[in-house]
Amino acid sequence: MAIFETESWFVAEGKDKEHDIEMRRWFKWVSEHRDLFPEWKSVRYFEKHAAGDDSGRRMLMWEYESFTDYENYKTRRKDYEGPYKEYKENDPYYKGVFIHSRMRVEFWKDLERELWIE
Repeated sequence: MAIFETESWFVAEGKDKEHDIEMRRWFKWVSEHRDLFPEWKSVRYFEKHAAGDDSGRRMLMWEYESFTDYENYKTRRKDYEGPYKEYKENDPYYKGVFIHSRMRVEFWKDLERELWIE
């Protein structure tokens, strides 16, 4: 059963262009280093619309095969050692482009996948 980790945020005021550049840099770096993230089945990026005060919220969604895969990845990357040091250097989270006080992290598990319409 898949597990989805979501992290959402608002772009820091006046940082729209810098934010978009940093997000593209992060996706490019991760794509070039996919071997560091074998547990990630997918990574998706969204912006929330027509949602009142929540409009404009950005979200990344990571898909893992299981919560164990999530834990294995987080344990391995925990202190950003080795090749994950370079990952941290490319992570927009550390670039001052998010409003950190309004960030959210959630976990979702899939249900009734056989009923999904894809």
